[in-house]
Amino acid sequence: MEIYRELWEKTKEEYWAQTAFGNVYNMNIEVLMANPFFESRVKLGEDEHLRMLKAGLSDSFDDSVEYILKG
Repeated sequence: MEIYRELWEKTKEEYWAQTAFGNVYNMNIEVLMANPFFESRVKLGEDEHLRMLKAGLSDSFDDSVEYILKG
């Protein structure tokens, strides 16, 4: 969590003209692009793996909302 909070601050600093919604989007792109596993799947054209990752990311969004609501 600490690393991602720092990434959020750096993203706001780097994309200062962007809205908070846009910076969530930018942060997500940077997280994905920095991940070597994700990069390798893209470069190898592993479409099935990319679909699985995309579905998992959607599920993780929903899980995050639930975790926050449960406090």
